[in-house]
Amino acid sequence: MKYLDGHDLRRALAPHGWWRLRPVSGPVGISALRAMTGANIVLVAVVLAGHTALAPAAAFGGMTAIHARFEPYPVRARMLAAIGGGLVLAVALGSLASAAGWGPLPGTLLVACVAAAAKLLTDAIRSGPPGGLIFVFAAGTTAVLPADWGTAGVQVGVAAAGALTAWFVAHVGWLFSRSGHEQPTAWRAGVRAAFSRSSHELPRAAKVGGAVLIAGLLADLCGLGHPYWAMIAAAAVLQSTHLRHTVHRTIQRVTGTLAGVVIAWLLLGLDLPMPVKLAMIVAALLCAELTVVRNYALAMLFVTPLTLLLGSLISNAGAVGMASDRLLDTVLGAVAGLGVALIRPGRGYQLAAT
Repeated sequence: MKYLDGHDLRRALAPHGWWRLRPVSGPVGISALRAMTGANIVLVAVVLAGHTALAPAAAFGGMTAIHARFEPYPVRARMLAAIGGGLVLAVALGSLASAAGWGPLPGTLLVACVAAAAKLLTDAIRSGPPGGLIFVFAAGTTAVLPADWGTAGVQVGVAAAGALTAWFVAHVGWLFSRSGHEQPTAWRAGVRAAFSRSSHELPRAAKVGGAVLIAGLLADLCGLGHPYWAMIAAAAVLQSTHLRHTVHRTIQRVTGTLAGVVIAWLLLGLDLPMPVKLAMIVAALLCAELTVVRNYALAMLFVTPLTLLLGSLISNAGAVGMASDRLLDTVLGAVAGLGVALIRPGRGYQLAAT
């Protein structure tokens, strides 16, 4: 097992590549439109129907659409079915924790376990970006939203509707595809390898779970307004399999969030009507999908306003308070994630070649 030395550390922390725009390959525009449509149909429907409290559950189920962007249809079908089911399960776990009245510590432990499991499984099936991140978002958010047992059941149903809708939207093009020779990939070997003694996936999953737990506990100890945002940030910077990428994601997430918070603060200060907020959420997701393939910091310019606008649908918190909480939690979580990554990276978590 190779561990980090001084030369590796200097390479990982070097600023080269932080702001580089990656070249784009694949049908990025079509993928972004597909993700925007699939992710927002159920969300828009429940909000316009007056059930704004269900907006997060609808959004998390719909986020199935942002995965497997460029996979062939047979592969995408299986992958999105697994991811959609996992996201519904994450919503169910968070909702049940809320209905049961779990406190901060059990809730944080739950989200940490979800983060580790999501990282392990998404690595095992090679799902690609955003990896296990949305699972953490789903479990962490629903765990702190007020819910009784009946509401929890409704949230799970809405999340399932969102995931199913996203799955169908992601496969509309299959009706017109002539690539009938494509075969689904075999996952059994990947899953077996992930749970083997020489697994590269297990150490990475353990790091994600540990970082999420530390970030959540620190955020709660510091009295920050939204500790689950810190947990999400910790998970986000560790979705990579390489230390150098993790450093880049940390810098990009913090700086992108800083700029995104300013944009969100300006938008939230306008007291926009509900239809306009919905339109901006839809547009923000489209822009995030178009830019995330180029640079993570650019995507955060749109992800941050999207998240805060979505939160404003169910909360009357002031714009300044929400924006500052988002920034502080993100910085804490990203630093926690990077700190855990720097502790003996070990097997399967080495420097990227480029």
